[in-house]
Formats: sequence, structure tokens, C-alpha cells
Amino acid sequence: MADVAILGATGPTGIHLANILRRQKVAVRVVSRSAANLQRAFGDPAFEKVAADALDADAAIRAVGGCPLVYDCLGLPADQMHLHPVAAGNIANAVRATGARCIHVSSYWAYLPLRRSPLNEAHPRSGGPDWVRWRREAEDALRDAGAAILHLPDFYGPDVHTSTLQNPLAEAAAGKTMNWIGAADTAREYVLVSDAMEIAARIRSRDDTFGNDWILPGSGPLTGARVAEIAGRHLGRPVKLRAAGAFMLRLVSLFSTDLRGFMQVVPDYIKPIAYDSSRLEGLLGKVEMTSYETGIARTLDAILAAAAKR
Repeated sequence: MADVAILGATGPTGIHLANILRRQKVAVRVVSRSAANLQRAFGDPAFEKVAADALDADAAIRAVGGCPLVYDCLGLPADQMHLHPVAAGNIANAVRATGARCIHVSSYWAYLPLRRSPLNEAHPRSGGPDWVRWRREAEDALRDAGAAILHLPDFYGPDVHTSTLQNPLAEAAAGKTMNWIGAADTAREYVLVSDAMEIAARIRSRDDTFGNDWILPGSGPLTGARVAEIAGRHLGRPVKLRAAGAFMLRLVSLFSTDLRGFMQVVPDYIKPIAYDSSRLEGLLGKVEMTSYETGIARTLDAILAAAAKR
């Protein structure tokens, strides 16, 4: 019987978390809607694979049954963002019914609109557009069921499909101009996905984790100009950067459904942001994060390797 169930296991956070836990000799059940995706992501027979949809209340109970700890790593696509509270409600009911503990891997969006930086757990959680409110509702449902809520900065790294840093790195790897949201000199923090999941794995062993919110750290301030510099140095060629403000993004969104939805959070994405993780470090001690030089190099190498296999 598995010790840990990971819902949304075939997404980037789920993949990294599952592999970290297996290296720690933890028995892991990986759960996703698609059996085929589970097999592709987790060929190792040591993983228990369960195809189940958290949007189905009965399937959610079946997915977590017998596991003392559940990680919710679900990340729904743009056209299903409104379903985050539904999935969270089903998972909350499932952990209540089975007696499992839960750790919810979320973003910092519930704290938008950003009123101050660095962001910490005392920041207001009110207002904001639909995407923000749906994320907040999901977190509230799970916290009410005793879950720990982990708030990640925007992440990047191997196995990440899309993010505000991952997309420009993919463009750089392909020899294209990097499209950057906001001014090239605006500093924002990001986290390498494997660093974030190392923290997620560590925090499970502490009783005082549960029922609380935890802001995870980034790797320090990073600008678009510095990303281009680091990427160019690793790739051995100049990397161009195209900075896009809100007006330009609004024009482009006329031709992109995904960007159209994202526009509701763009006002916060063109602001600087940093993260105050002092509460988390009070629990775990000092947390060491991978430098951008190392993390971006790993990410570019992974993108290039994946492209070479196509």
C-alpha cells in the first residue's frame, strides 16, 4: 500500500515530487485522469498508478483511499480554471472520508492583487479577478479540511510546459527572440520546480505544517535582461529580448485564447515581486535555492534534449 498519493501527478510539480519521494524510498501512488500519461511519465513499476479524475467525487475517494498523506498538485488549463474549487471540494471530502492528511501545492495568486512586496502570509487575500478567486476558493476548501497550503512563486525547469519564465527560455533555445512580460529591468522572483518540490517533500514530516499557509522562496530577483544574458552565455550566442507591456499584450491577446484569459493577472505580472519565506524557514531552517545560472542552464539543456527527440 502506498504511503503517499499524488493527484495531478503527470504535471511538472507532480513528476518532480514523485521522483523525489521515490529516491527517499517512499511508496508513491501517482494519480491522473489519463492512464496513458501515467505510463509515459512513470515507467518504473515501483510507482502505483491510478487513473482517476478529481472532478468526480467518487473517483477522488478511490484515488486517495488507503494513503495517509495526499498531495494535491492539480493544475488545470486556462479553459478549466473555474473547476479548481470543484476539484478541491472533492479532494477535501475525500481526505475527510479517509482520514488522510493533505498538502496542496498552489501558487501565490490567492494573494493578488499585490499590495506590497515582499509577499508573506499576512498579505490580504481578497479581491482580484476570476482566476484569482477560483484559486482562493480551492485553497480555502482544502485548508478547512486541515490541508497545508504551499504558495509557490512562478516556477520553471525541466518538465515544465508553460510559465512566464519557461516560455521565454523555450524561445531562446529555439533561436528565437524571447518575449518577456513587462519591462526588461523589472525584477521578479522565480523558483526551480525541483527546489519547490524538495520543500514540499520535507514539509510533510512536520505536524505543525497542516492547516496553515506557507510562502515558498524564490531564488532572488531576476530581470528579463539578466535571463537573456544567462541564456546567451549558456547557449554560446546572443539572445534577443522583446519586452511587452500591458498594451502590447492586450493586442496580441486578440489572437490568443490562452493569453486572453491570462490578461486578467497581467497588471500584477508587470510589477516587481519578492517572497518573504521567513515563516517557512522558521519551520524548516535555512532553505538553499538553486541559482538562476544553474537552473536556467538545466532548463535549456532539458528543452534542447526534448526537441532533439522529436
